[in-house]
Amino acid sequence: MGLQNREQGGNYITILGGKFSQRVDANTPGAVQRVNKLGKTVFEKYYTEFTGKLVGIKTQDSKDYGKNWIFSFQDGGQIYNLQLSYSNSFATALLKMLPNVDLNQEMRVQPVAKEVDGKTKSSLFISQGGTTIKHAYTMDNKNGLPDMEKVMVKGQEVWDDSKRLEFLYNMVQSDIIPKLPKAEETVAAPAEHAASIEDIAGDDAAAGDDDDF
Repeated sequence: MGLQNREQGGNYITILGGKFSQRVDANTPGAVQRVNKLGKTVFEKYYTEFTGKLVGIKTQDSKDYGKNWIFSFQDGGQIYNLQLSYSNSFATALLKMLPNVDLNQEMRVQPVAKEVDGKTKSSLFISQGGTTIKHAYTMDNKNGLPDMEKVMVKGQEVWDDSKRLEFLYNMVQSDIIPKLPKAEETVAAPAEHAASIEDIAGDDAAAGDDDDF
């Protein structure tokens, strides 16, 4: 099964407030109304998890909001495209687990966001066959993943993950995409149901999980 309690609707999803969010029509049962950052009223349904087989990964550039990842998962004849901003803790967590995932099998994906000492700590969990997938890159075993670096931006020190993202992108291109199973059928998402980039870029909490470094 795919998204829990899934109703018919658009096939683009993102993560908002630690849950998967899918844009739907206003009359969809269970739809929640929200005013987004552009002041537009939208209707969404939220899910705590989904199950599907990963069948595609690509990046997409946006003039206004920069680059984002699109992870395509298949559930039966449906394709669900999970969009996350390129430098995003959920996306990074997913990428760091992919080398340990059996790409020929479905995976259960669960985002989590919780308050810790006044800050939002976010993480993503993947399991297959009831077993939680571990990160292939950890503090104790980096496997070549570069450390984040402190750089000066407008007189302030900030953490830069450019080298890390380049490493993960190259890993995906060489080690993951060639092994992905082909989708049986691709179902295009109606444009009105696609998650907007401003939503995708906005839900990027500070930390990953205990293995993040």
